Amino acid sequence: MAAIQWDLTRWEQEQREQRRPAPRPLRVVTAPPSQRRPSPALLRRRRLVALVVALAIVVSVGAGLVRWATASAAAGVTHAAPTVLVAQPGDSYWTLAGRLGIGGDRRSVVDALVAANGGGDLHAGDRIVLPR
Repeated sequence: MAAIQWDLTRWEQEQREQRRPAPRPLRVVTAPPSQRRPSPALLRRRRLVALVVALAIVVSVGAGLVRWATASAAAGVTHAAPTVLVAQPGDSYWTLAGRLGIGGDRRSVVDALVAANGGGDLHAGDRIVLPR
């Protein structure tokens, strides 16, 4: 199958160009400003949506600040080394509880000291860990 291509004669080309109108220059056309005002109901809805969005932003920022503050406070907490006393000759759990000066019943302080240190006998030079 052969392809056939017709060449236009010079006269045919001139005729086509004469039939085609010359292109007009483009110009910028702007739309006239709208004279319609939104209805009061539409304005109320827009304000309500804006208020809800603003409240959501404030709540999320506040929650983020609270999380940041609690995380910062928790990160700054370090566990202090336990307080240790060295028993002197003649010391007992009872005398150590009196020396600590914790108000209330001294028996509960003695029980806490015994529990924190394994409940063994107290000898001079023993390290006594004070309960918190």
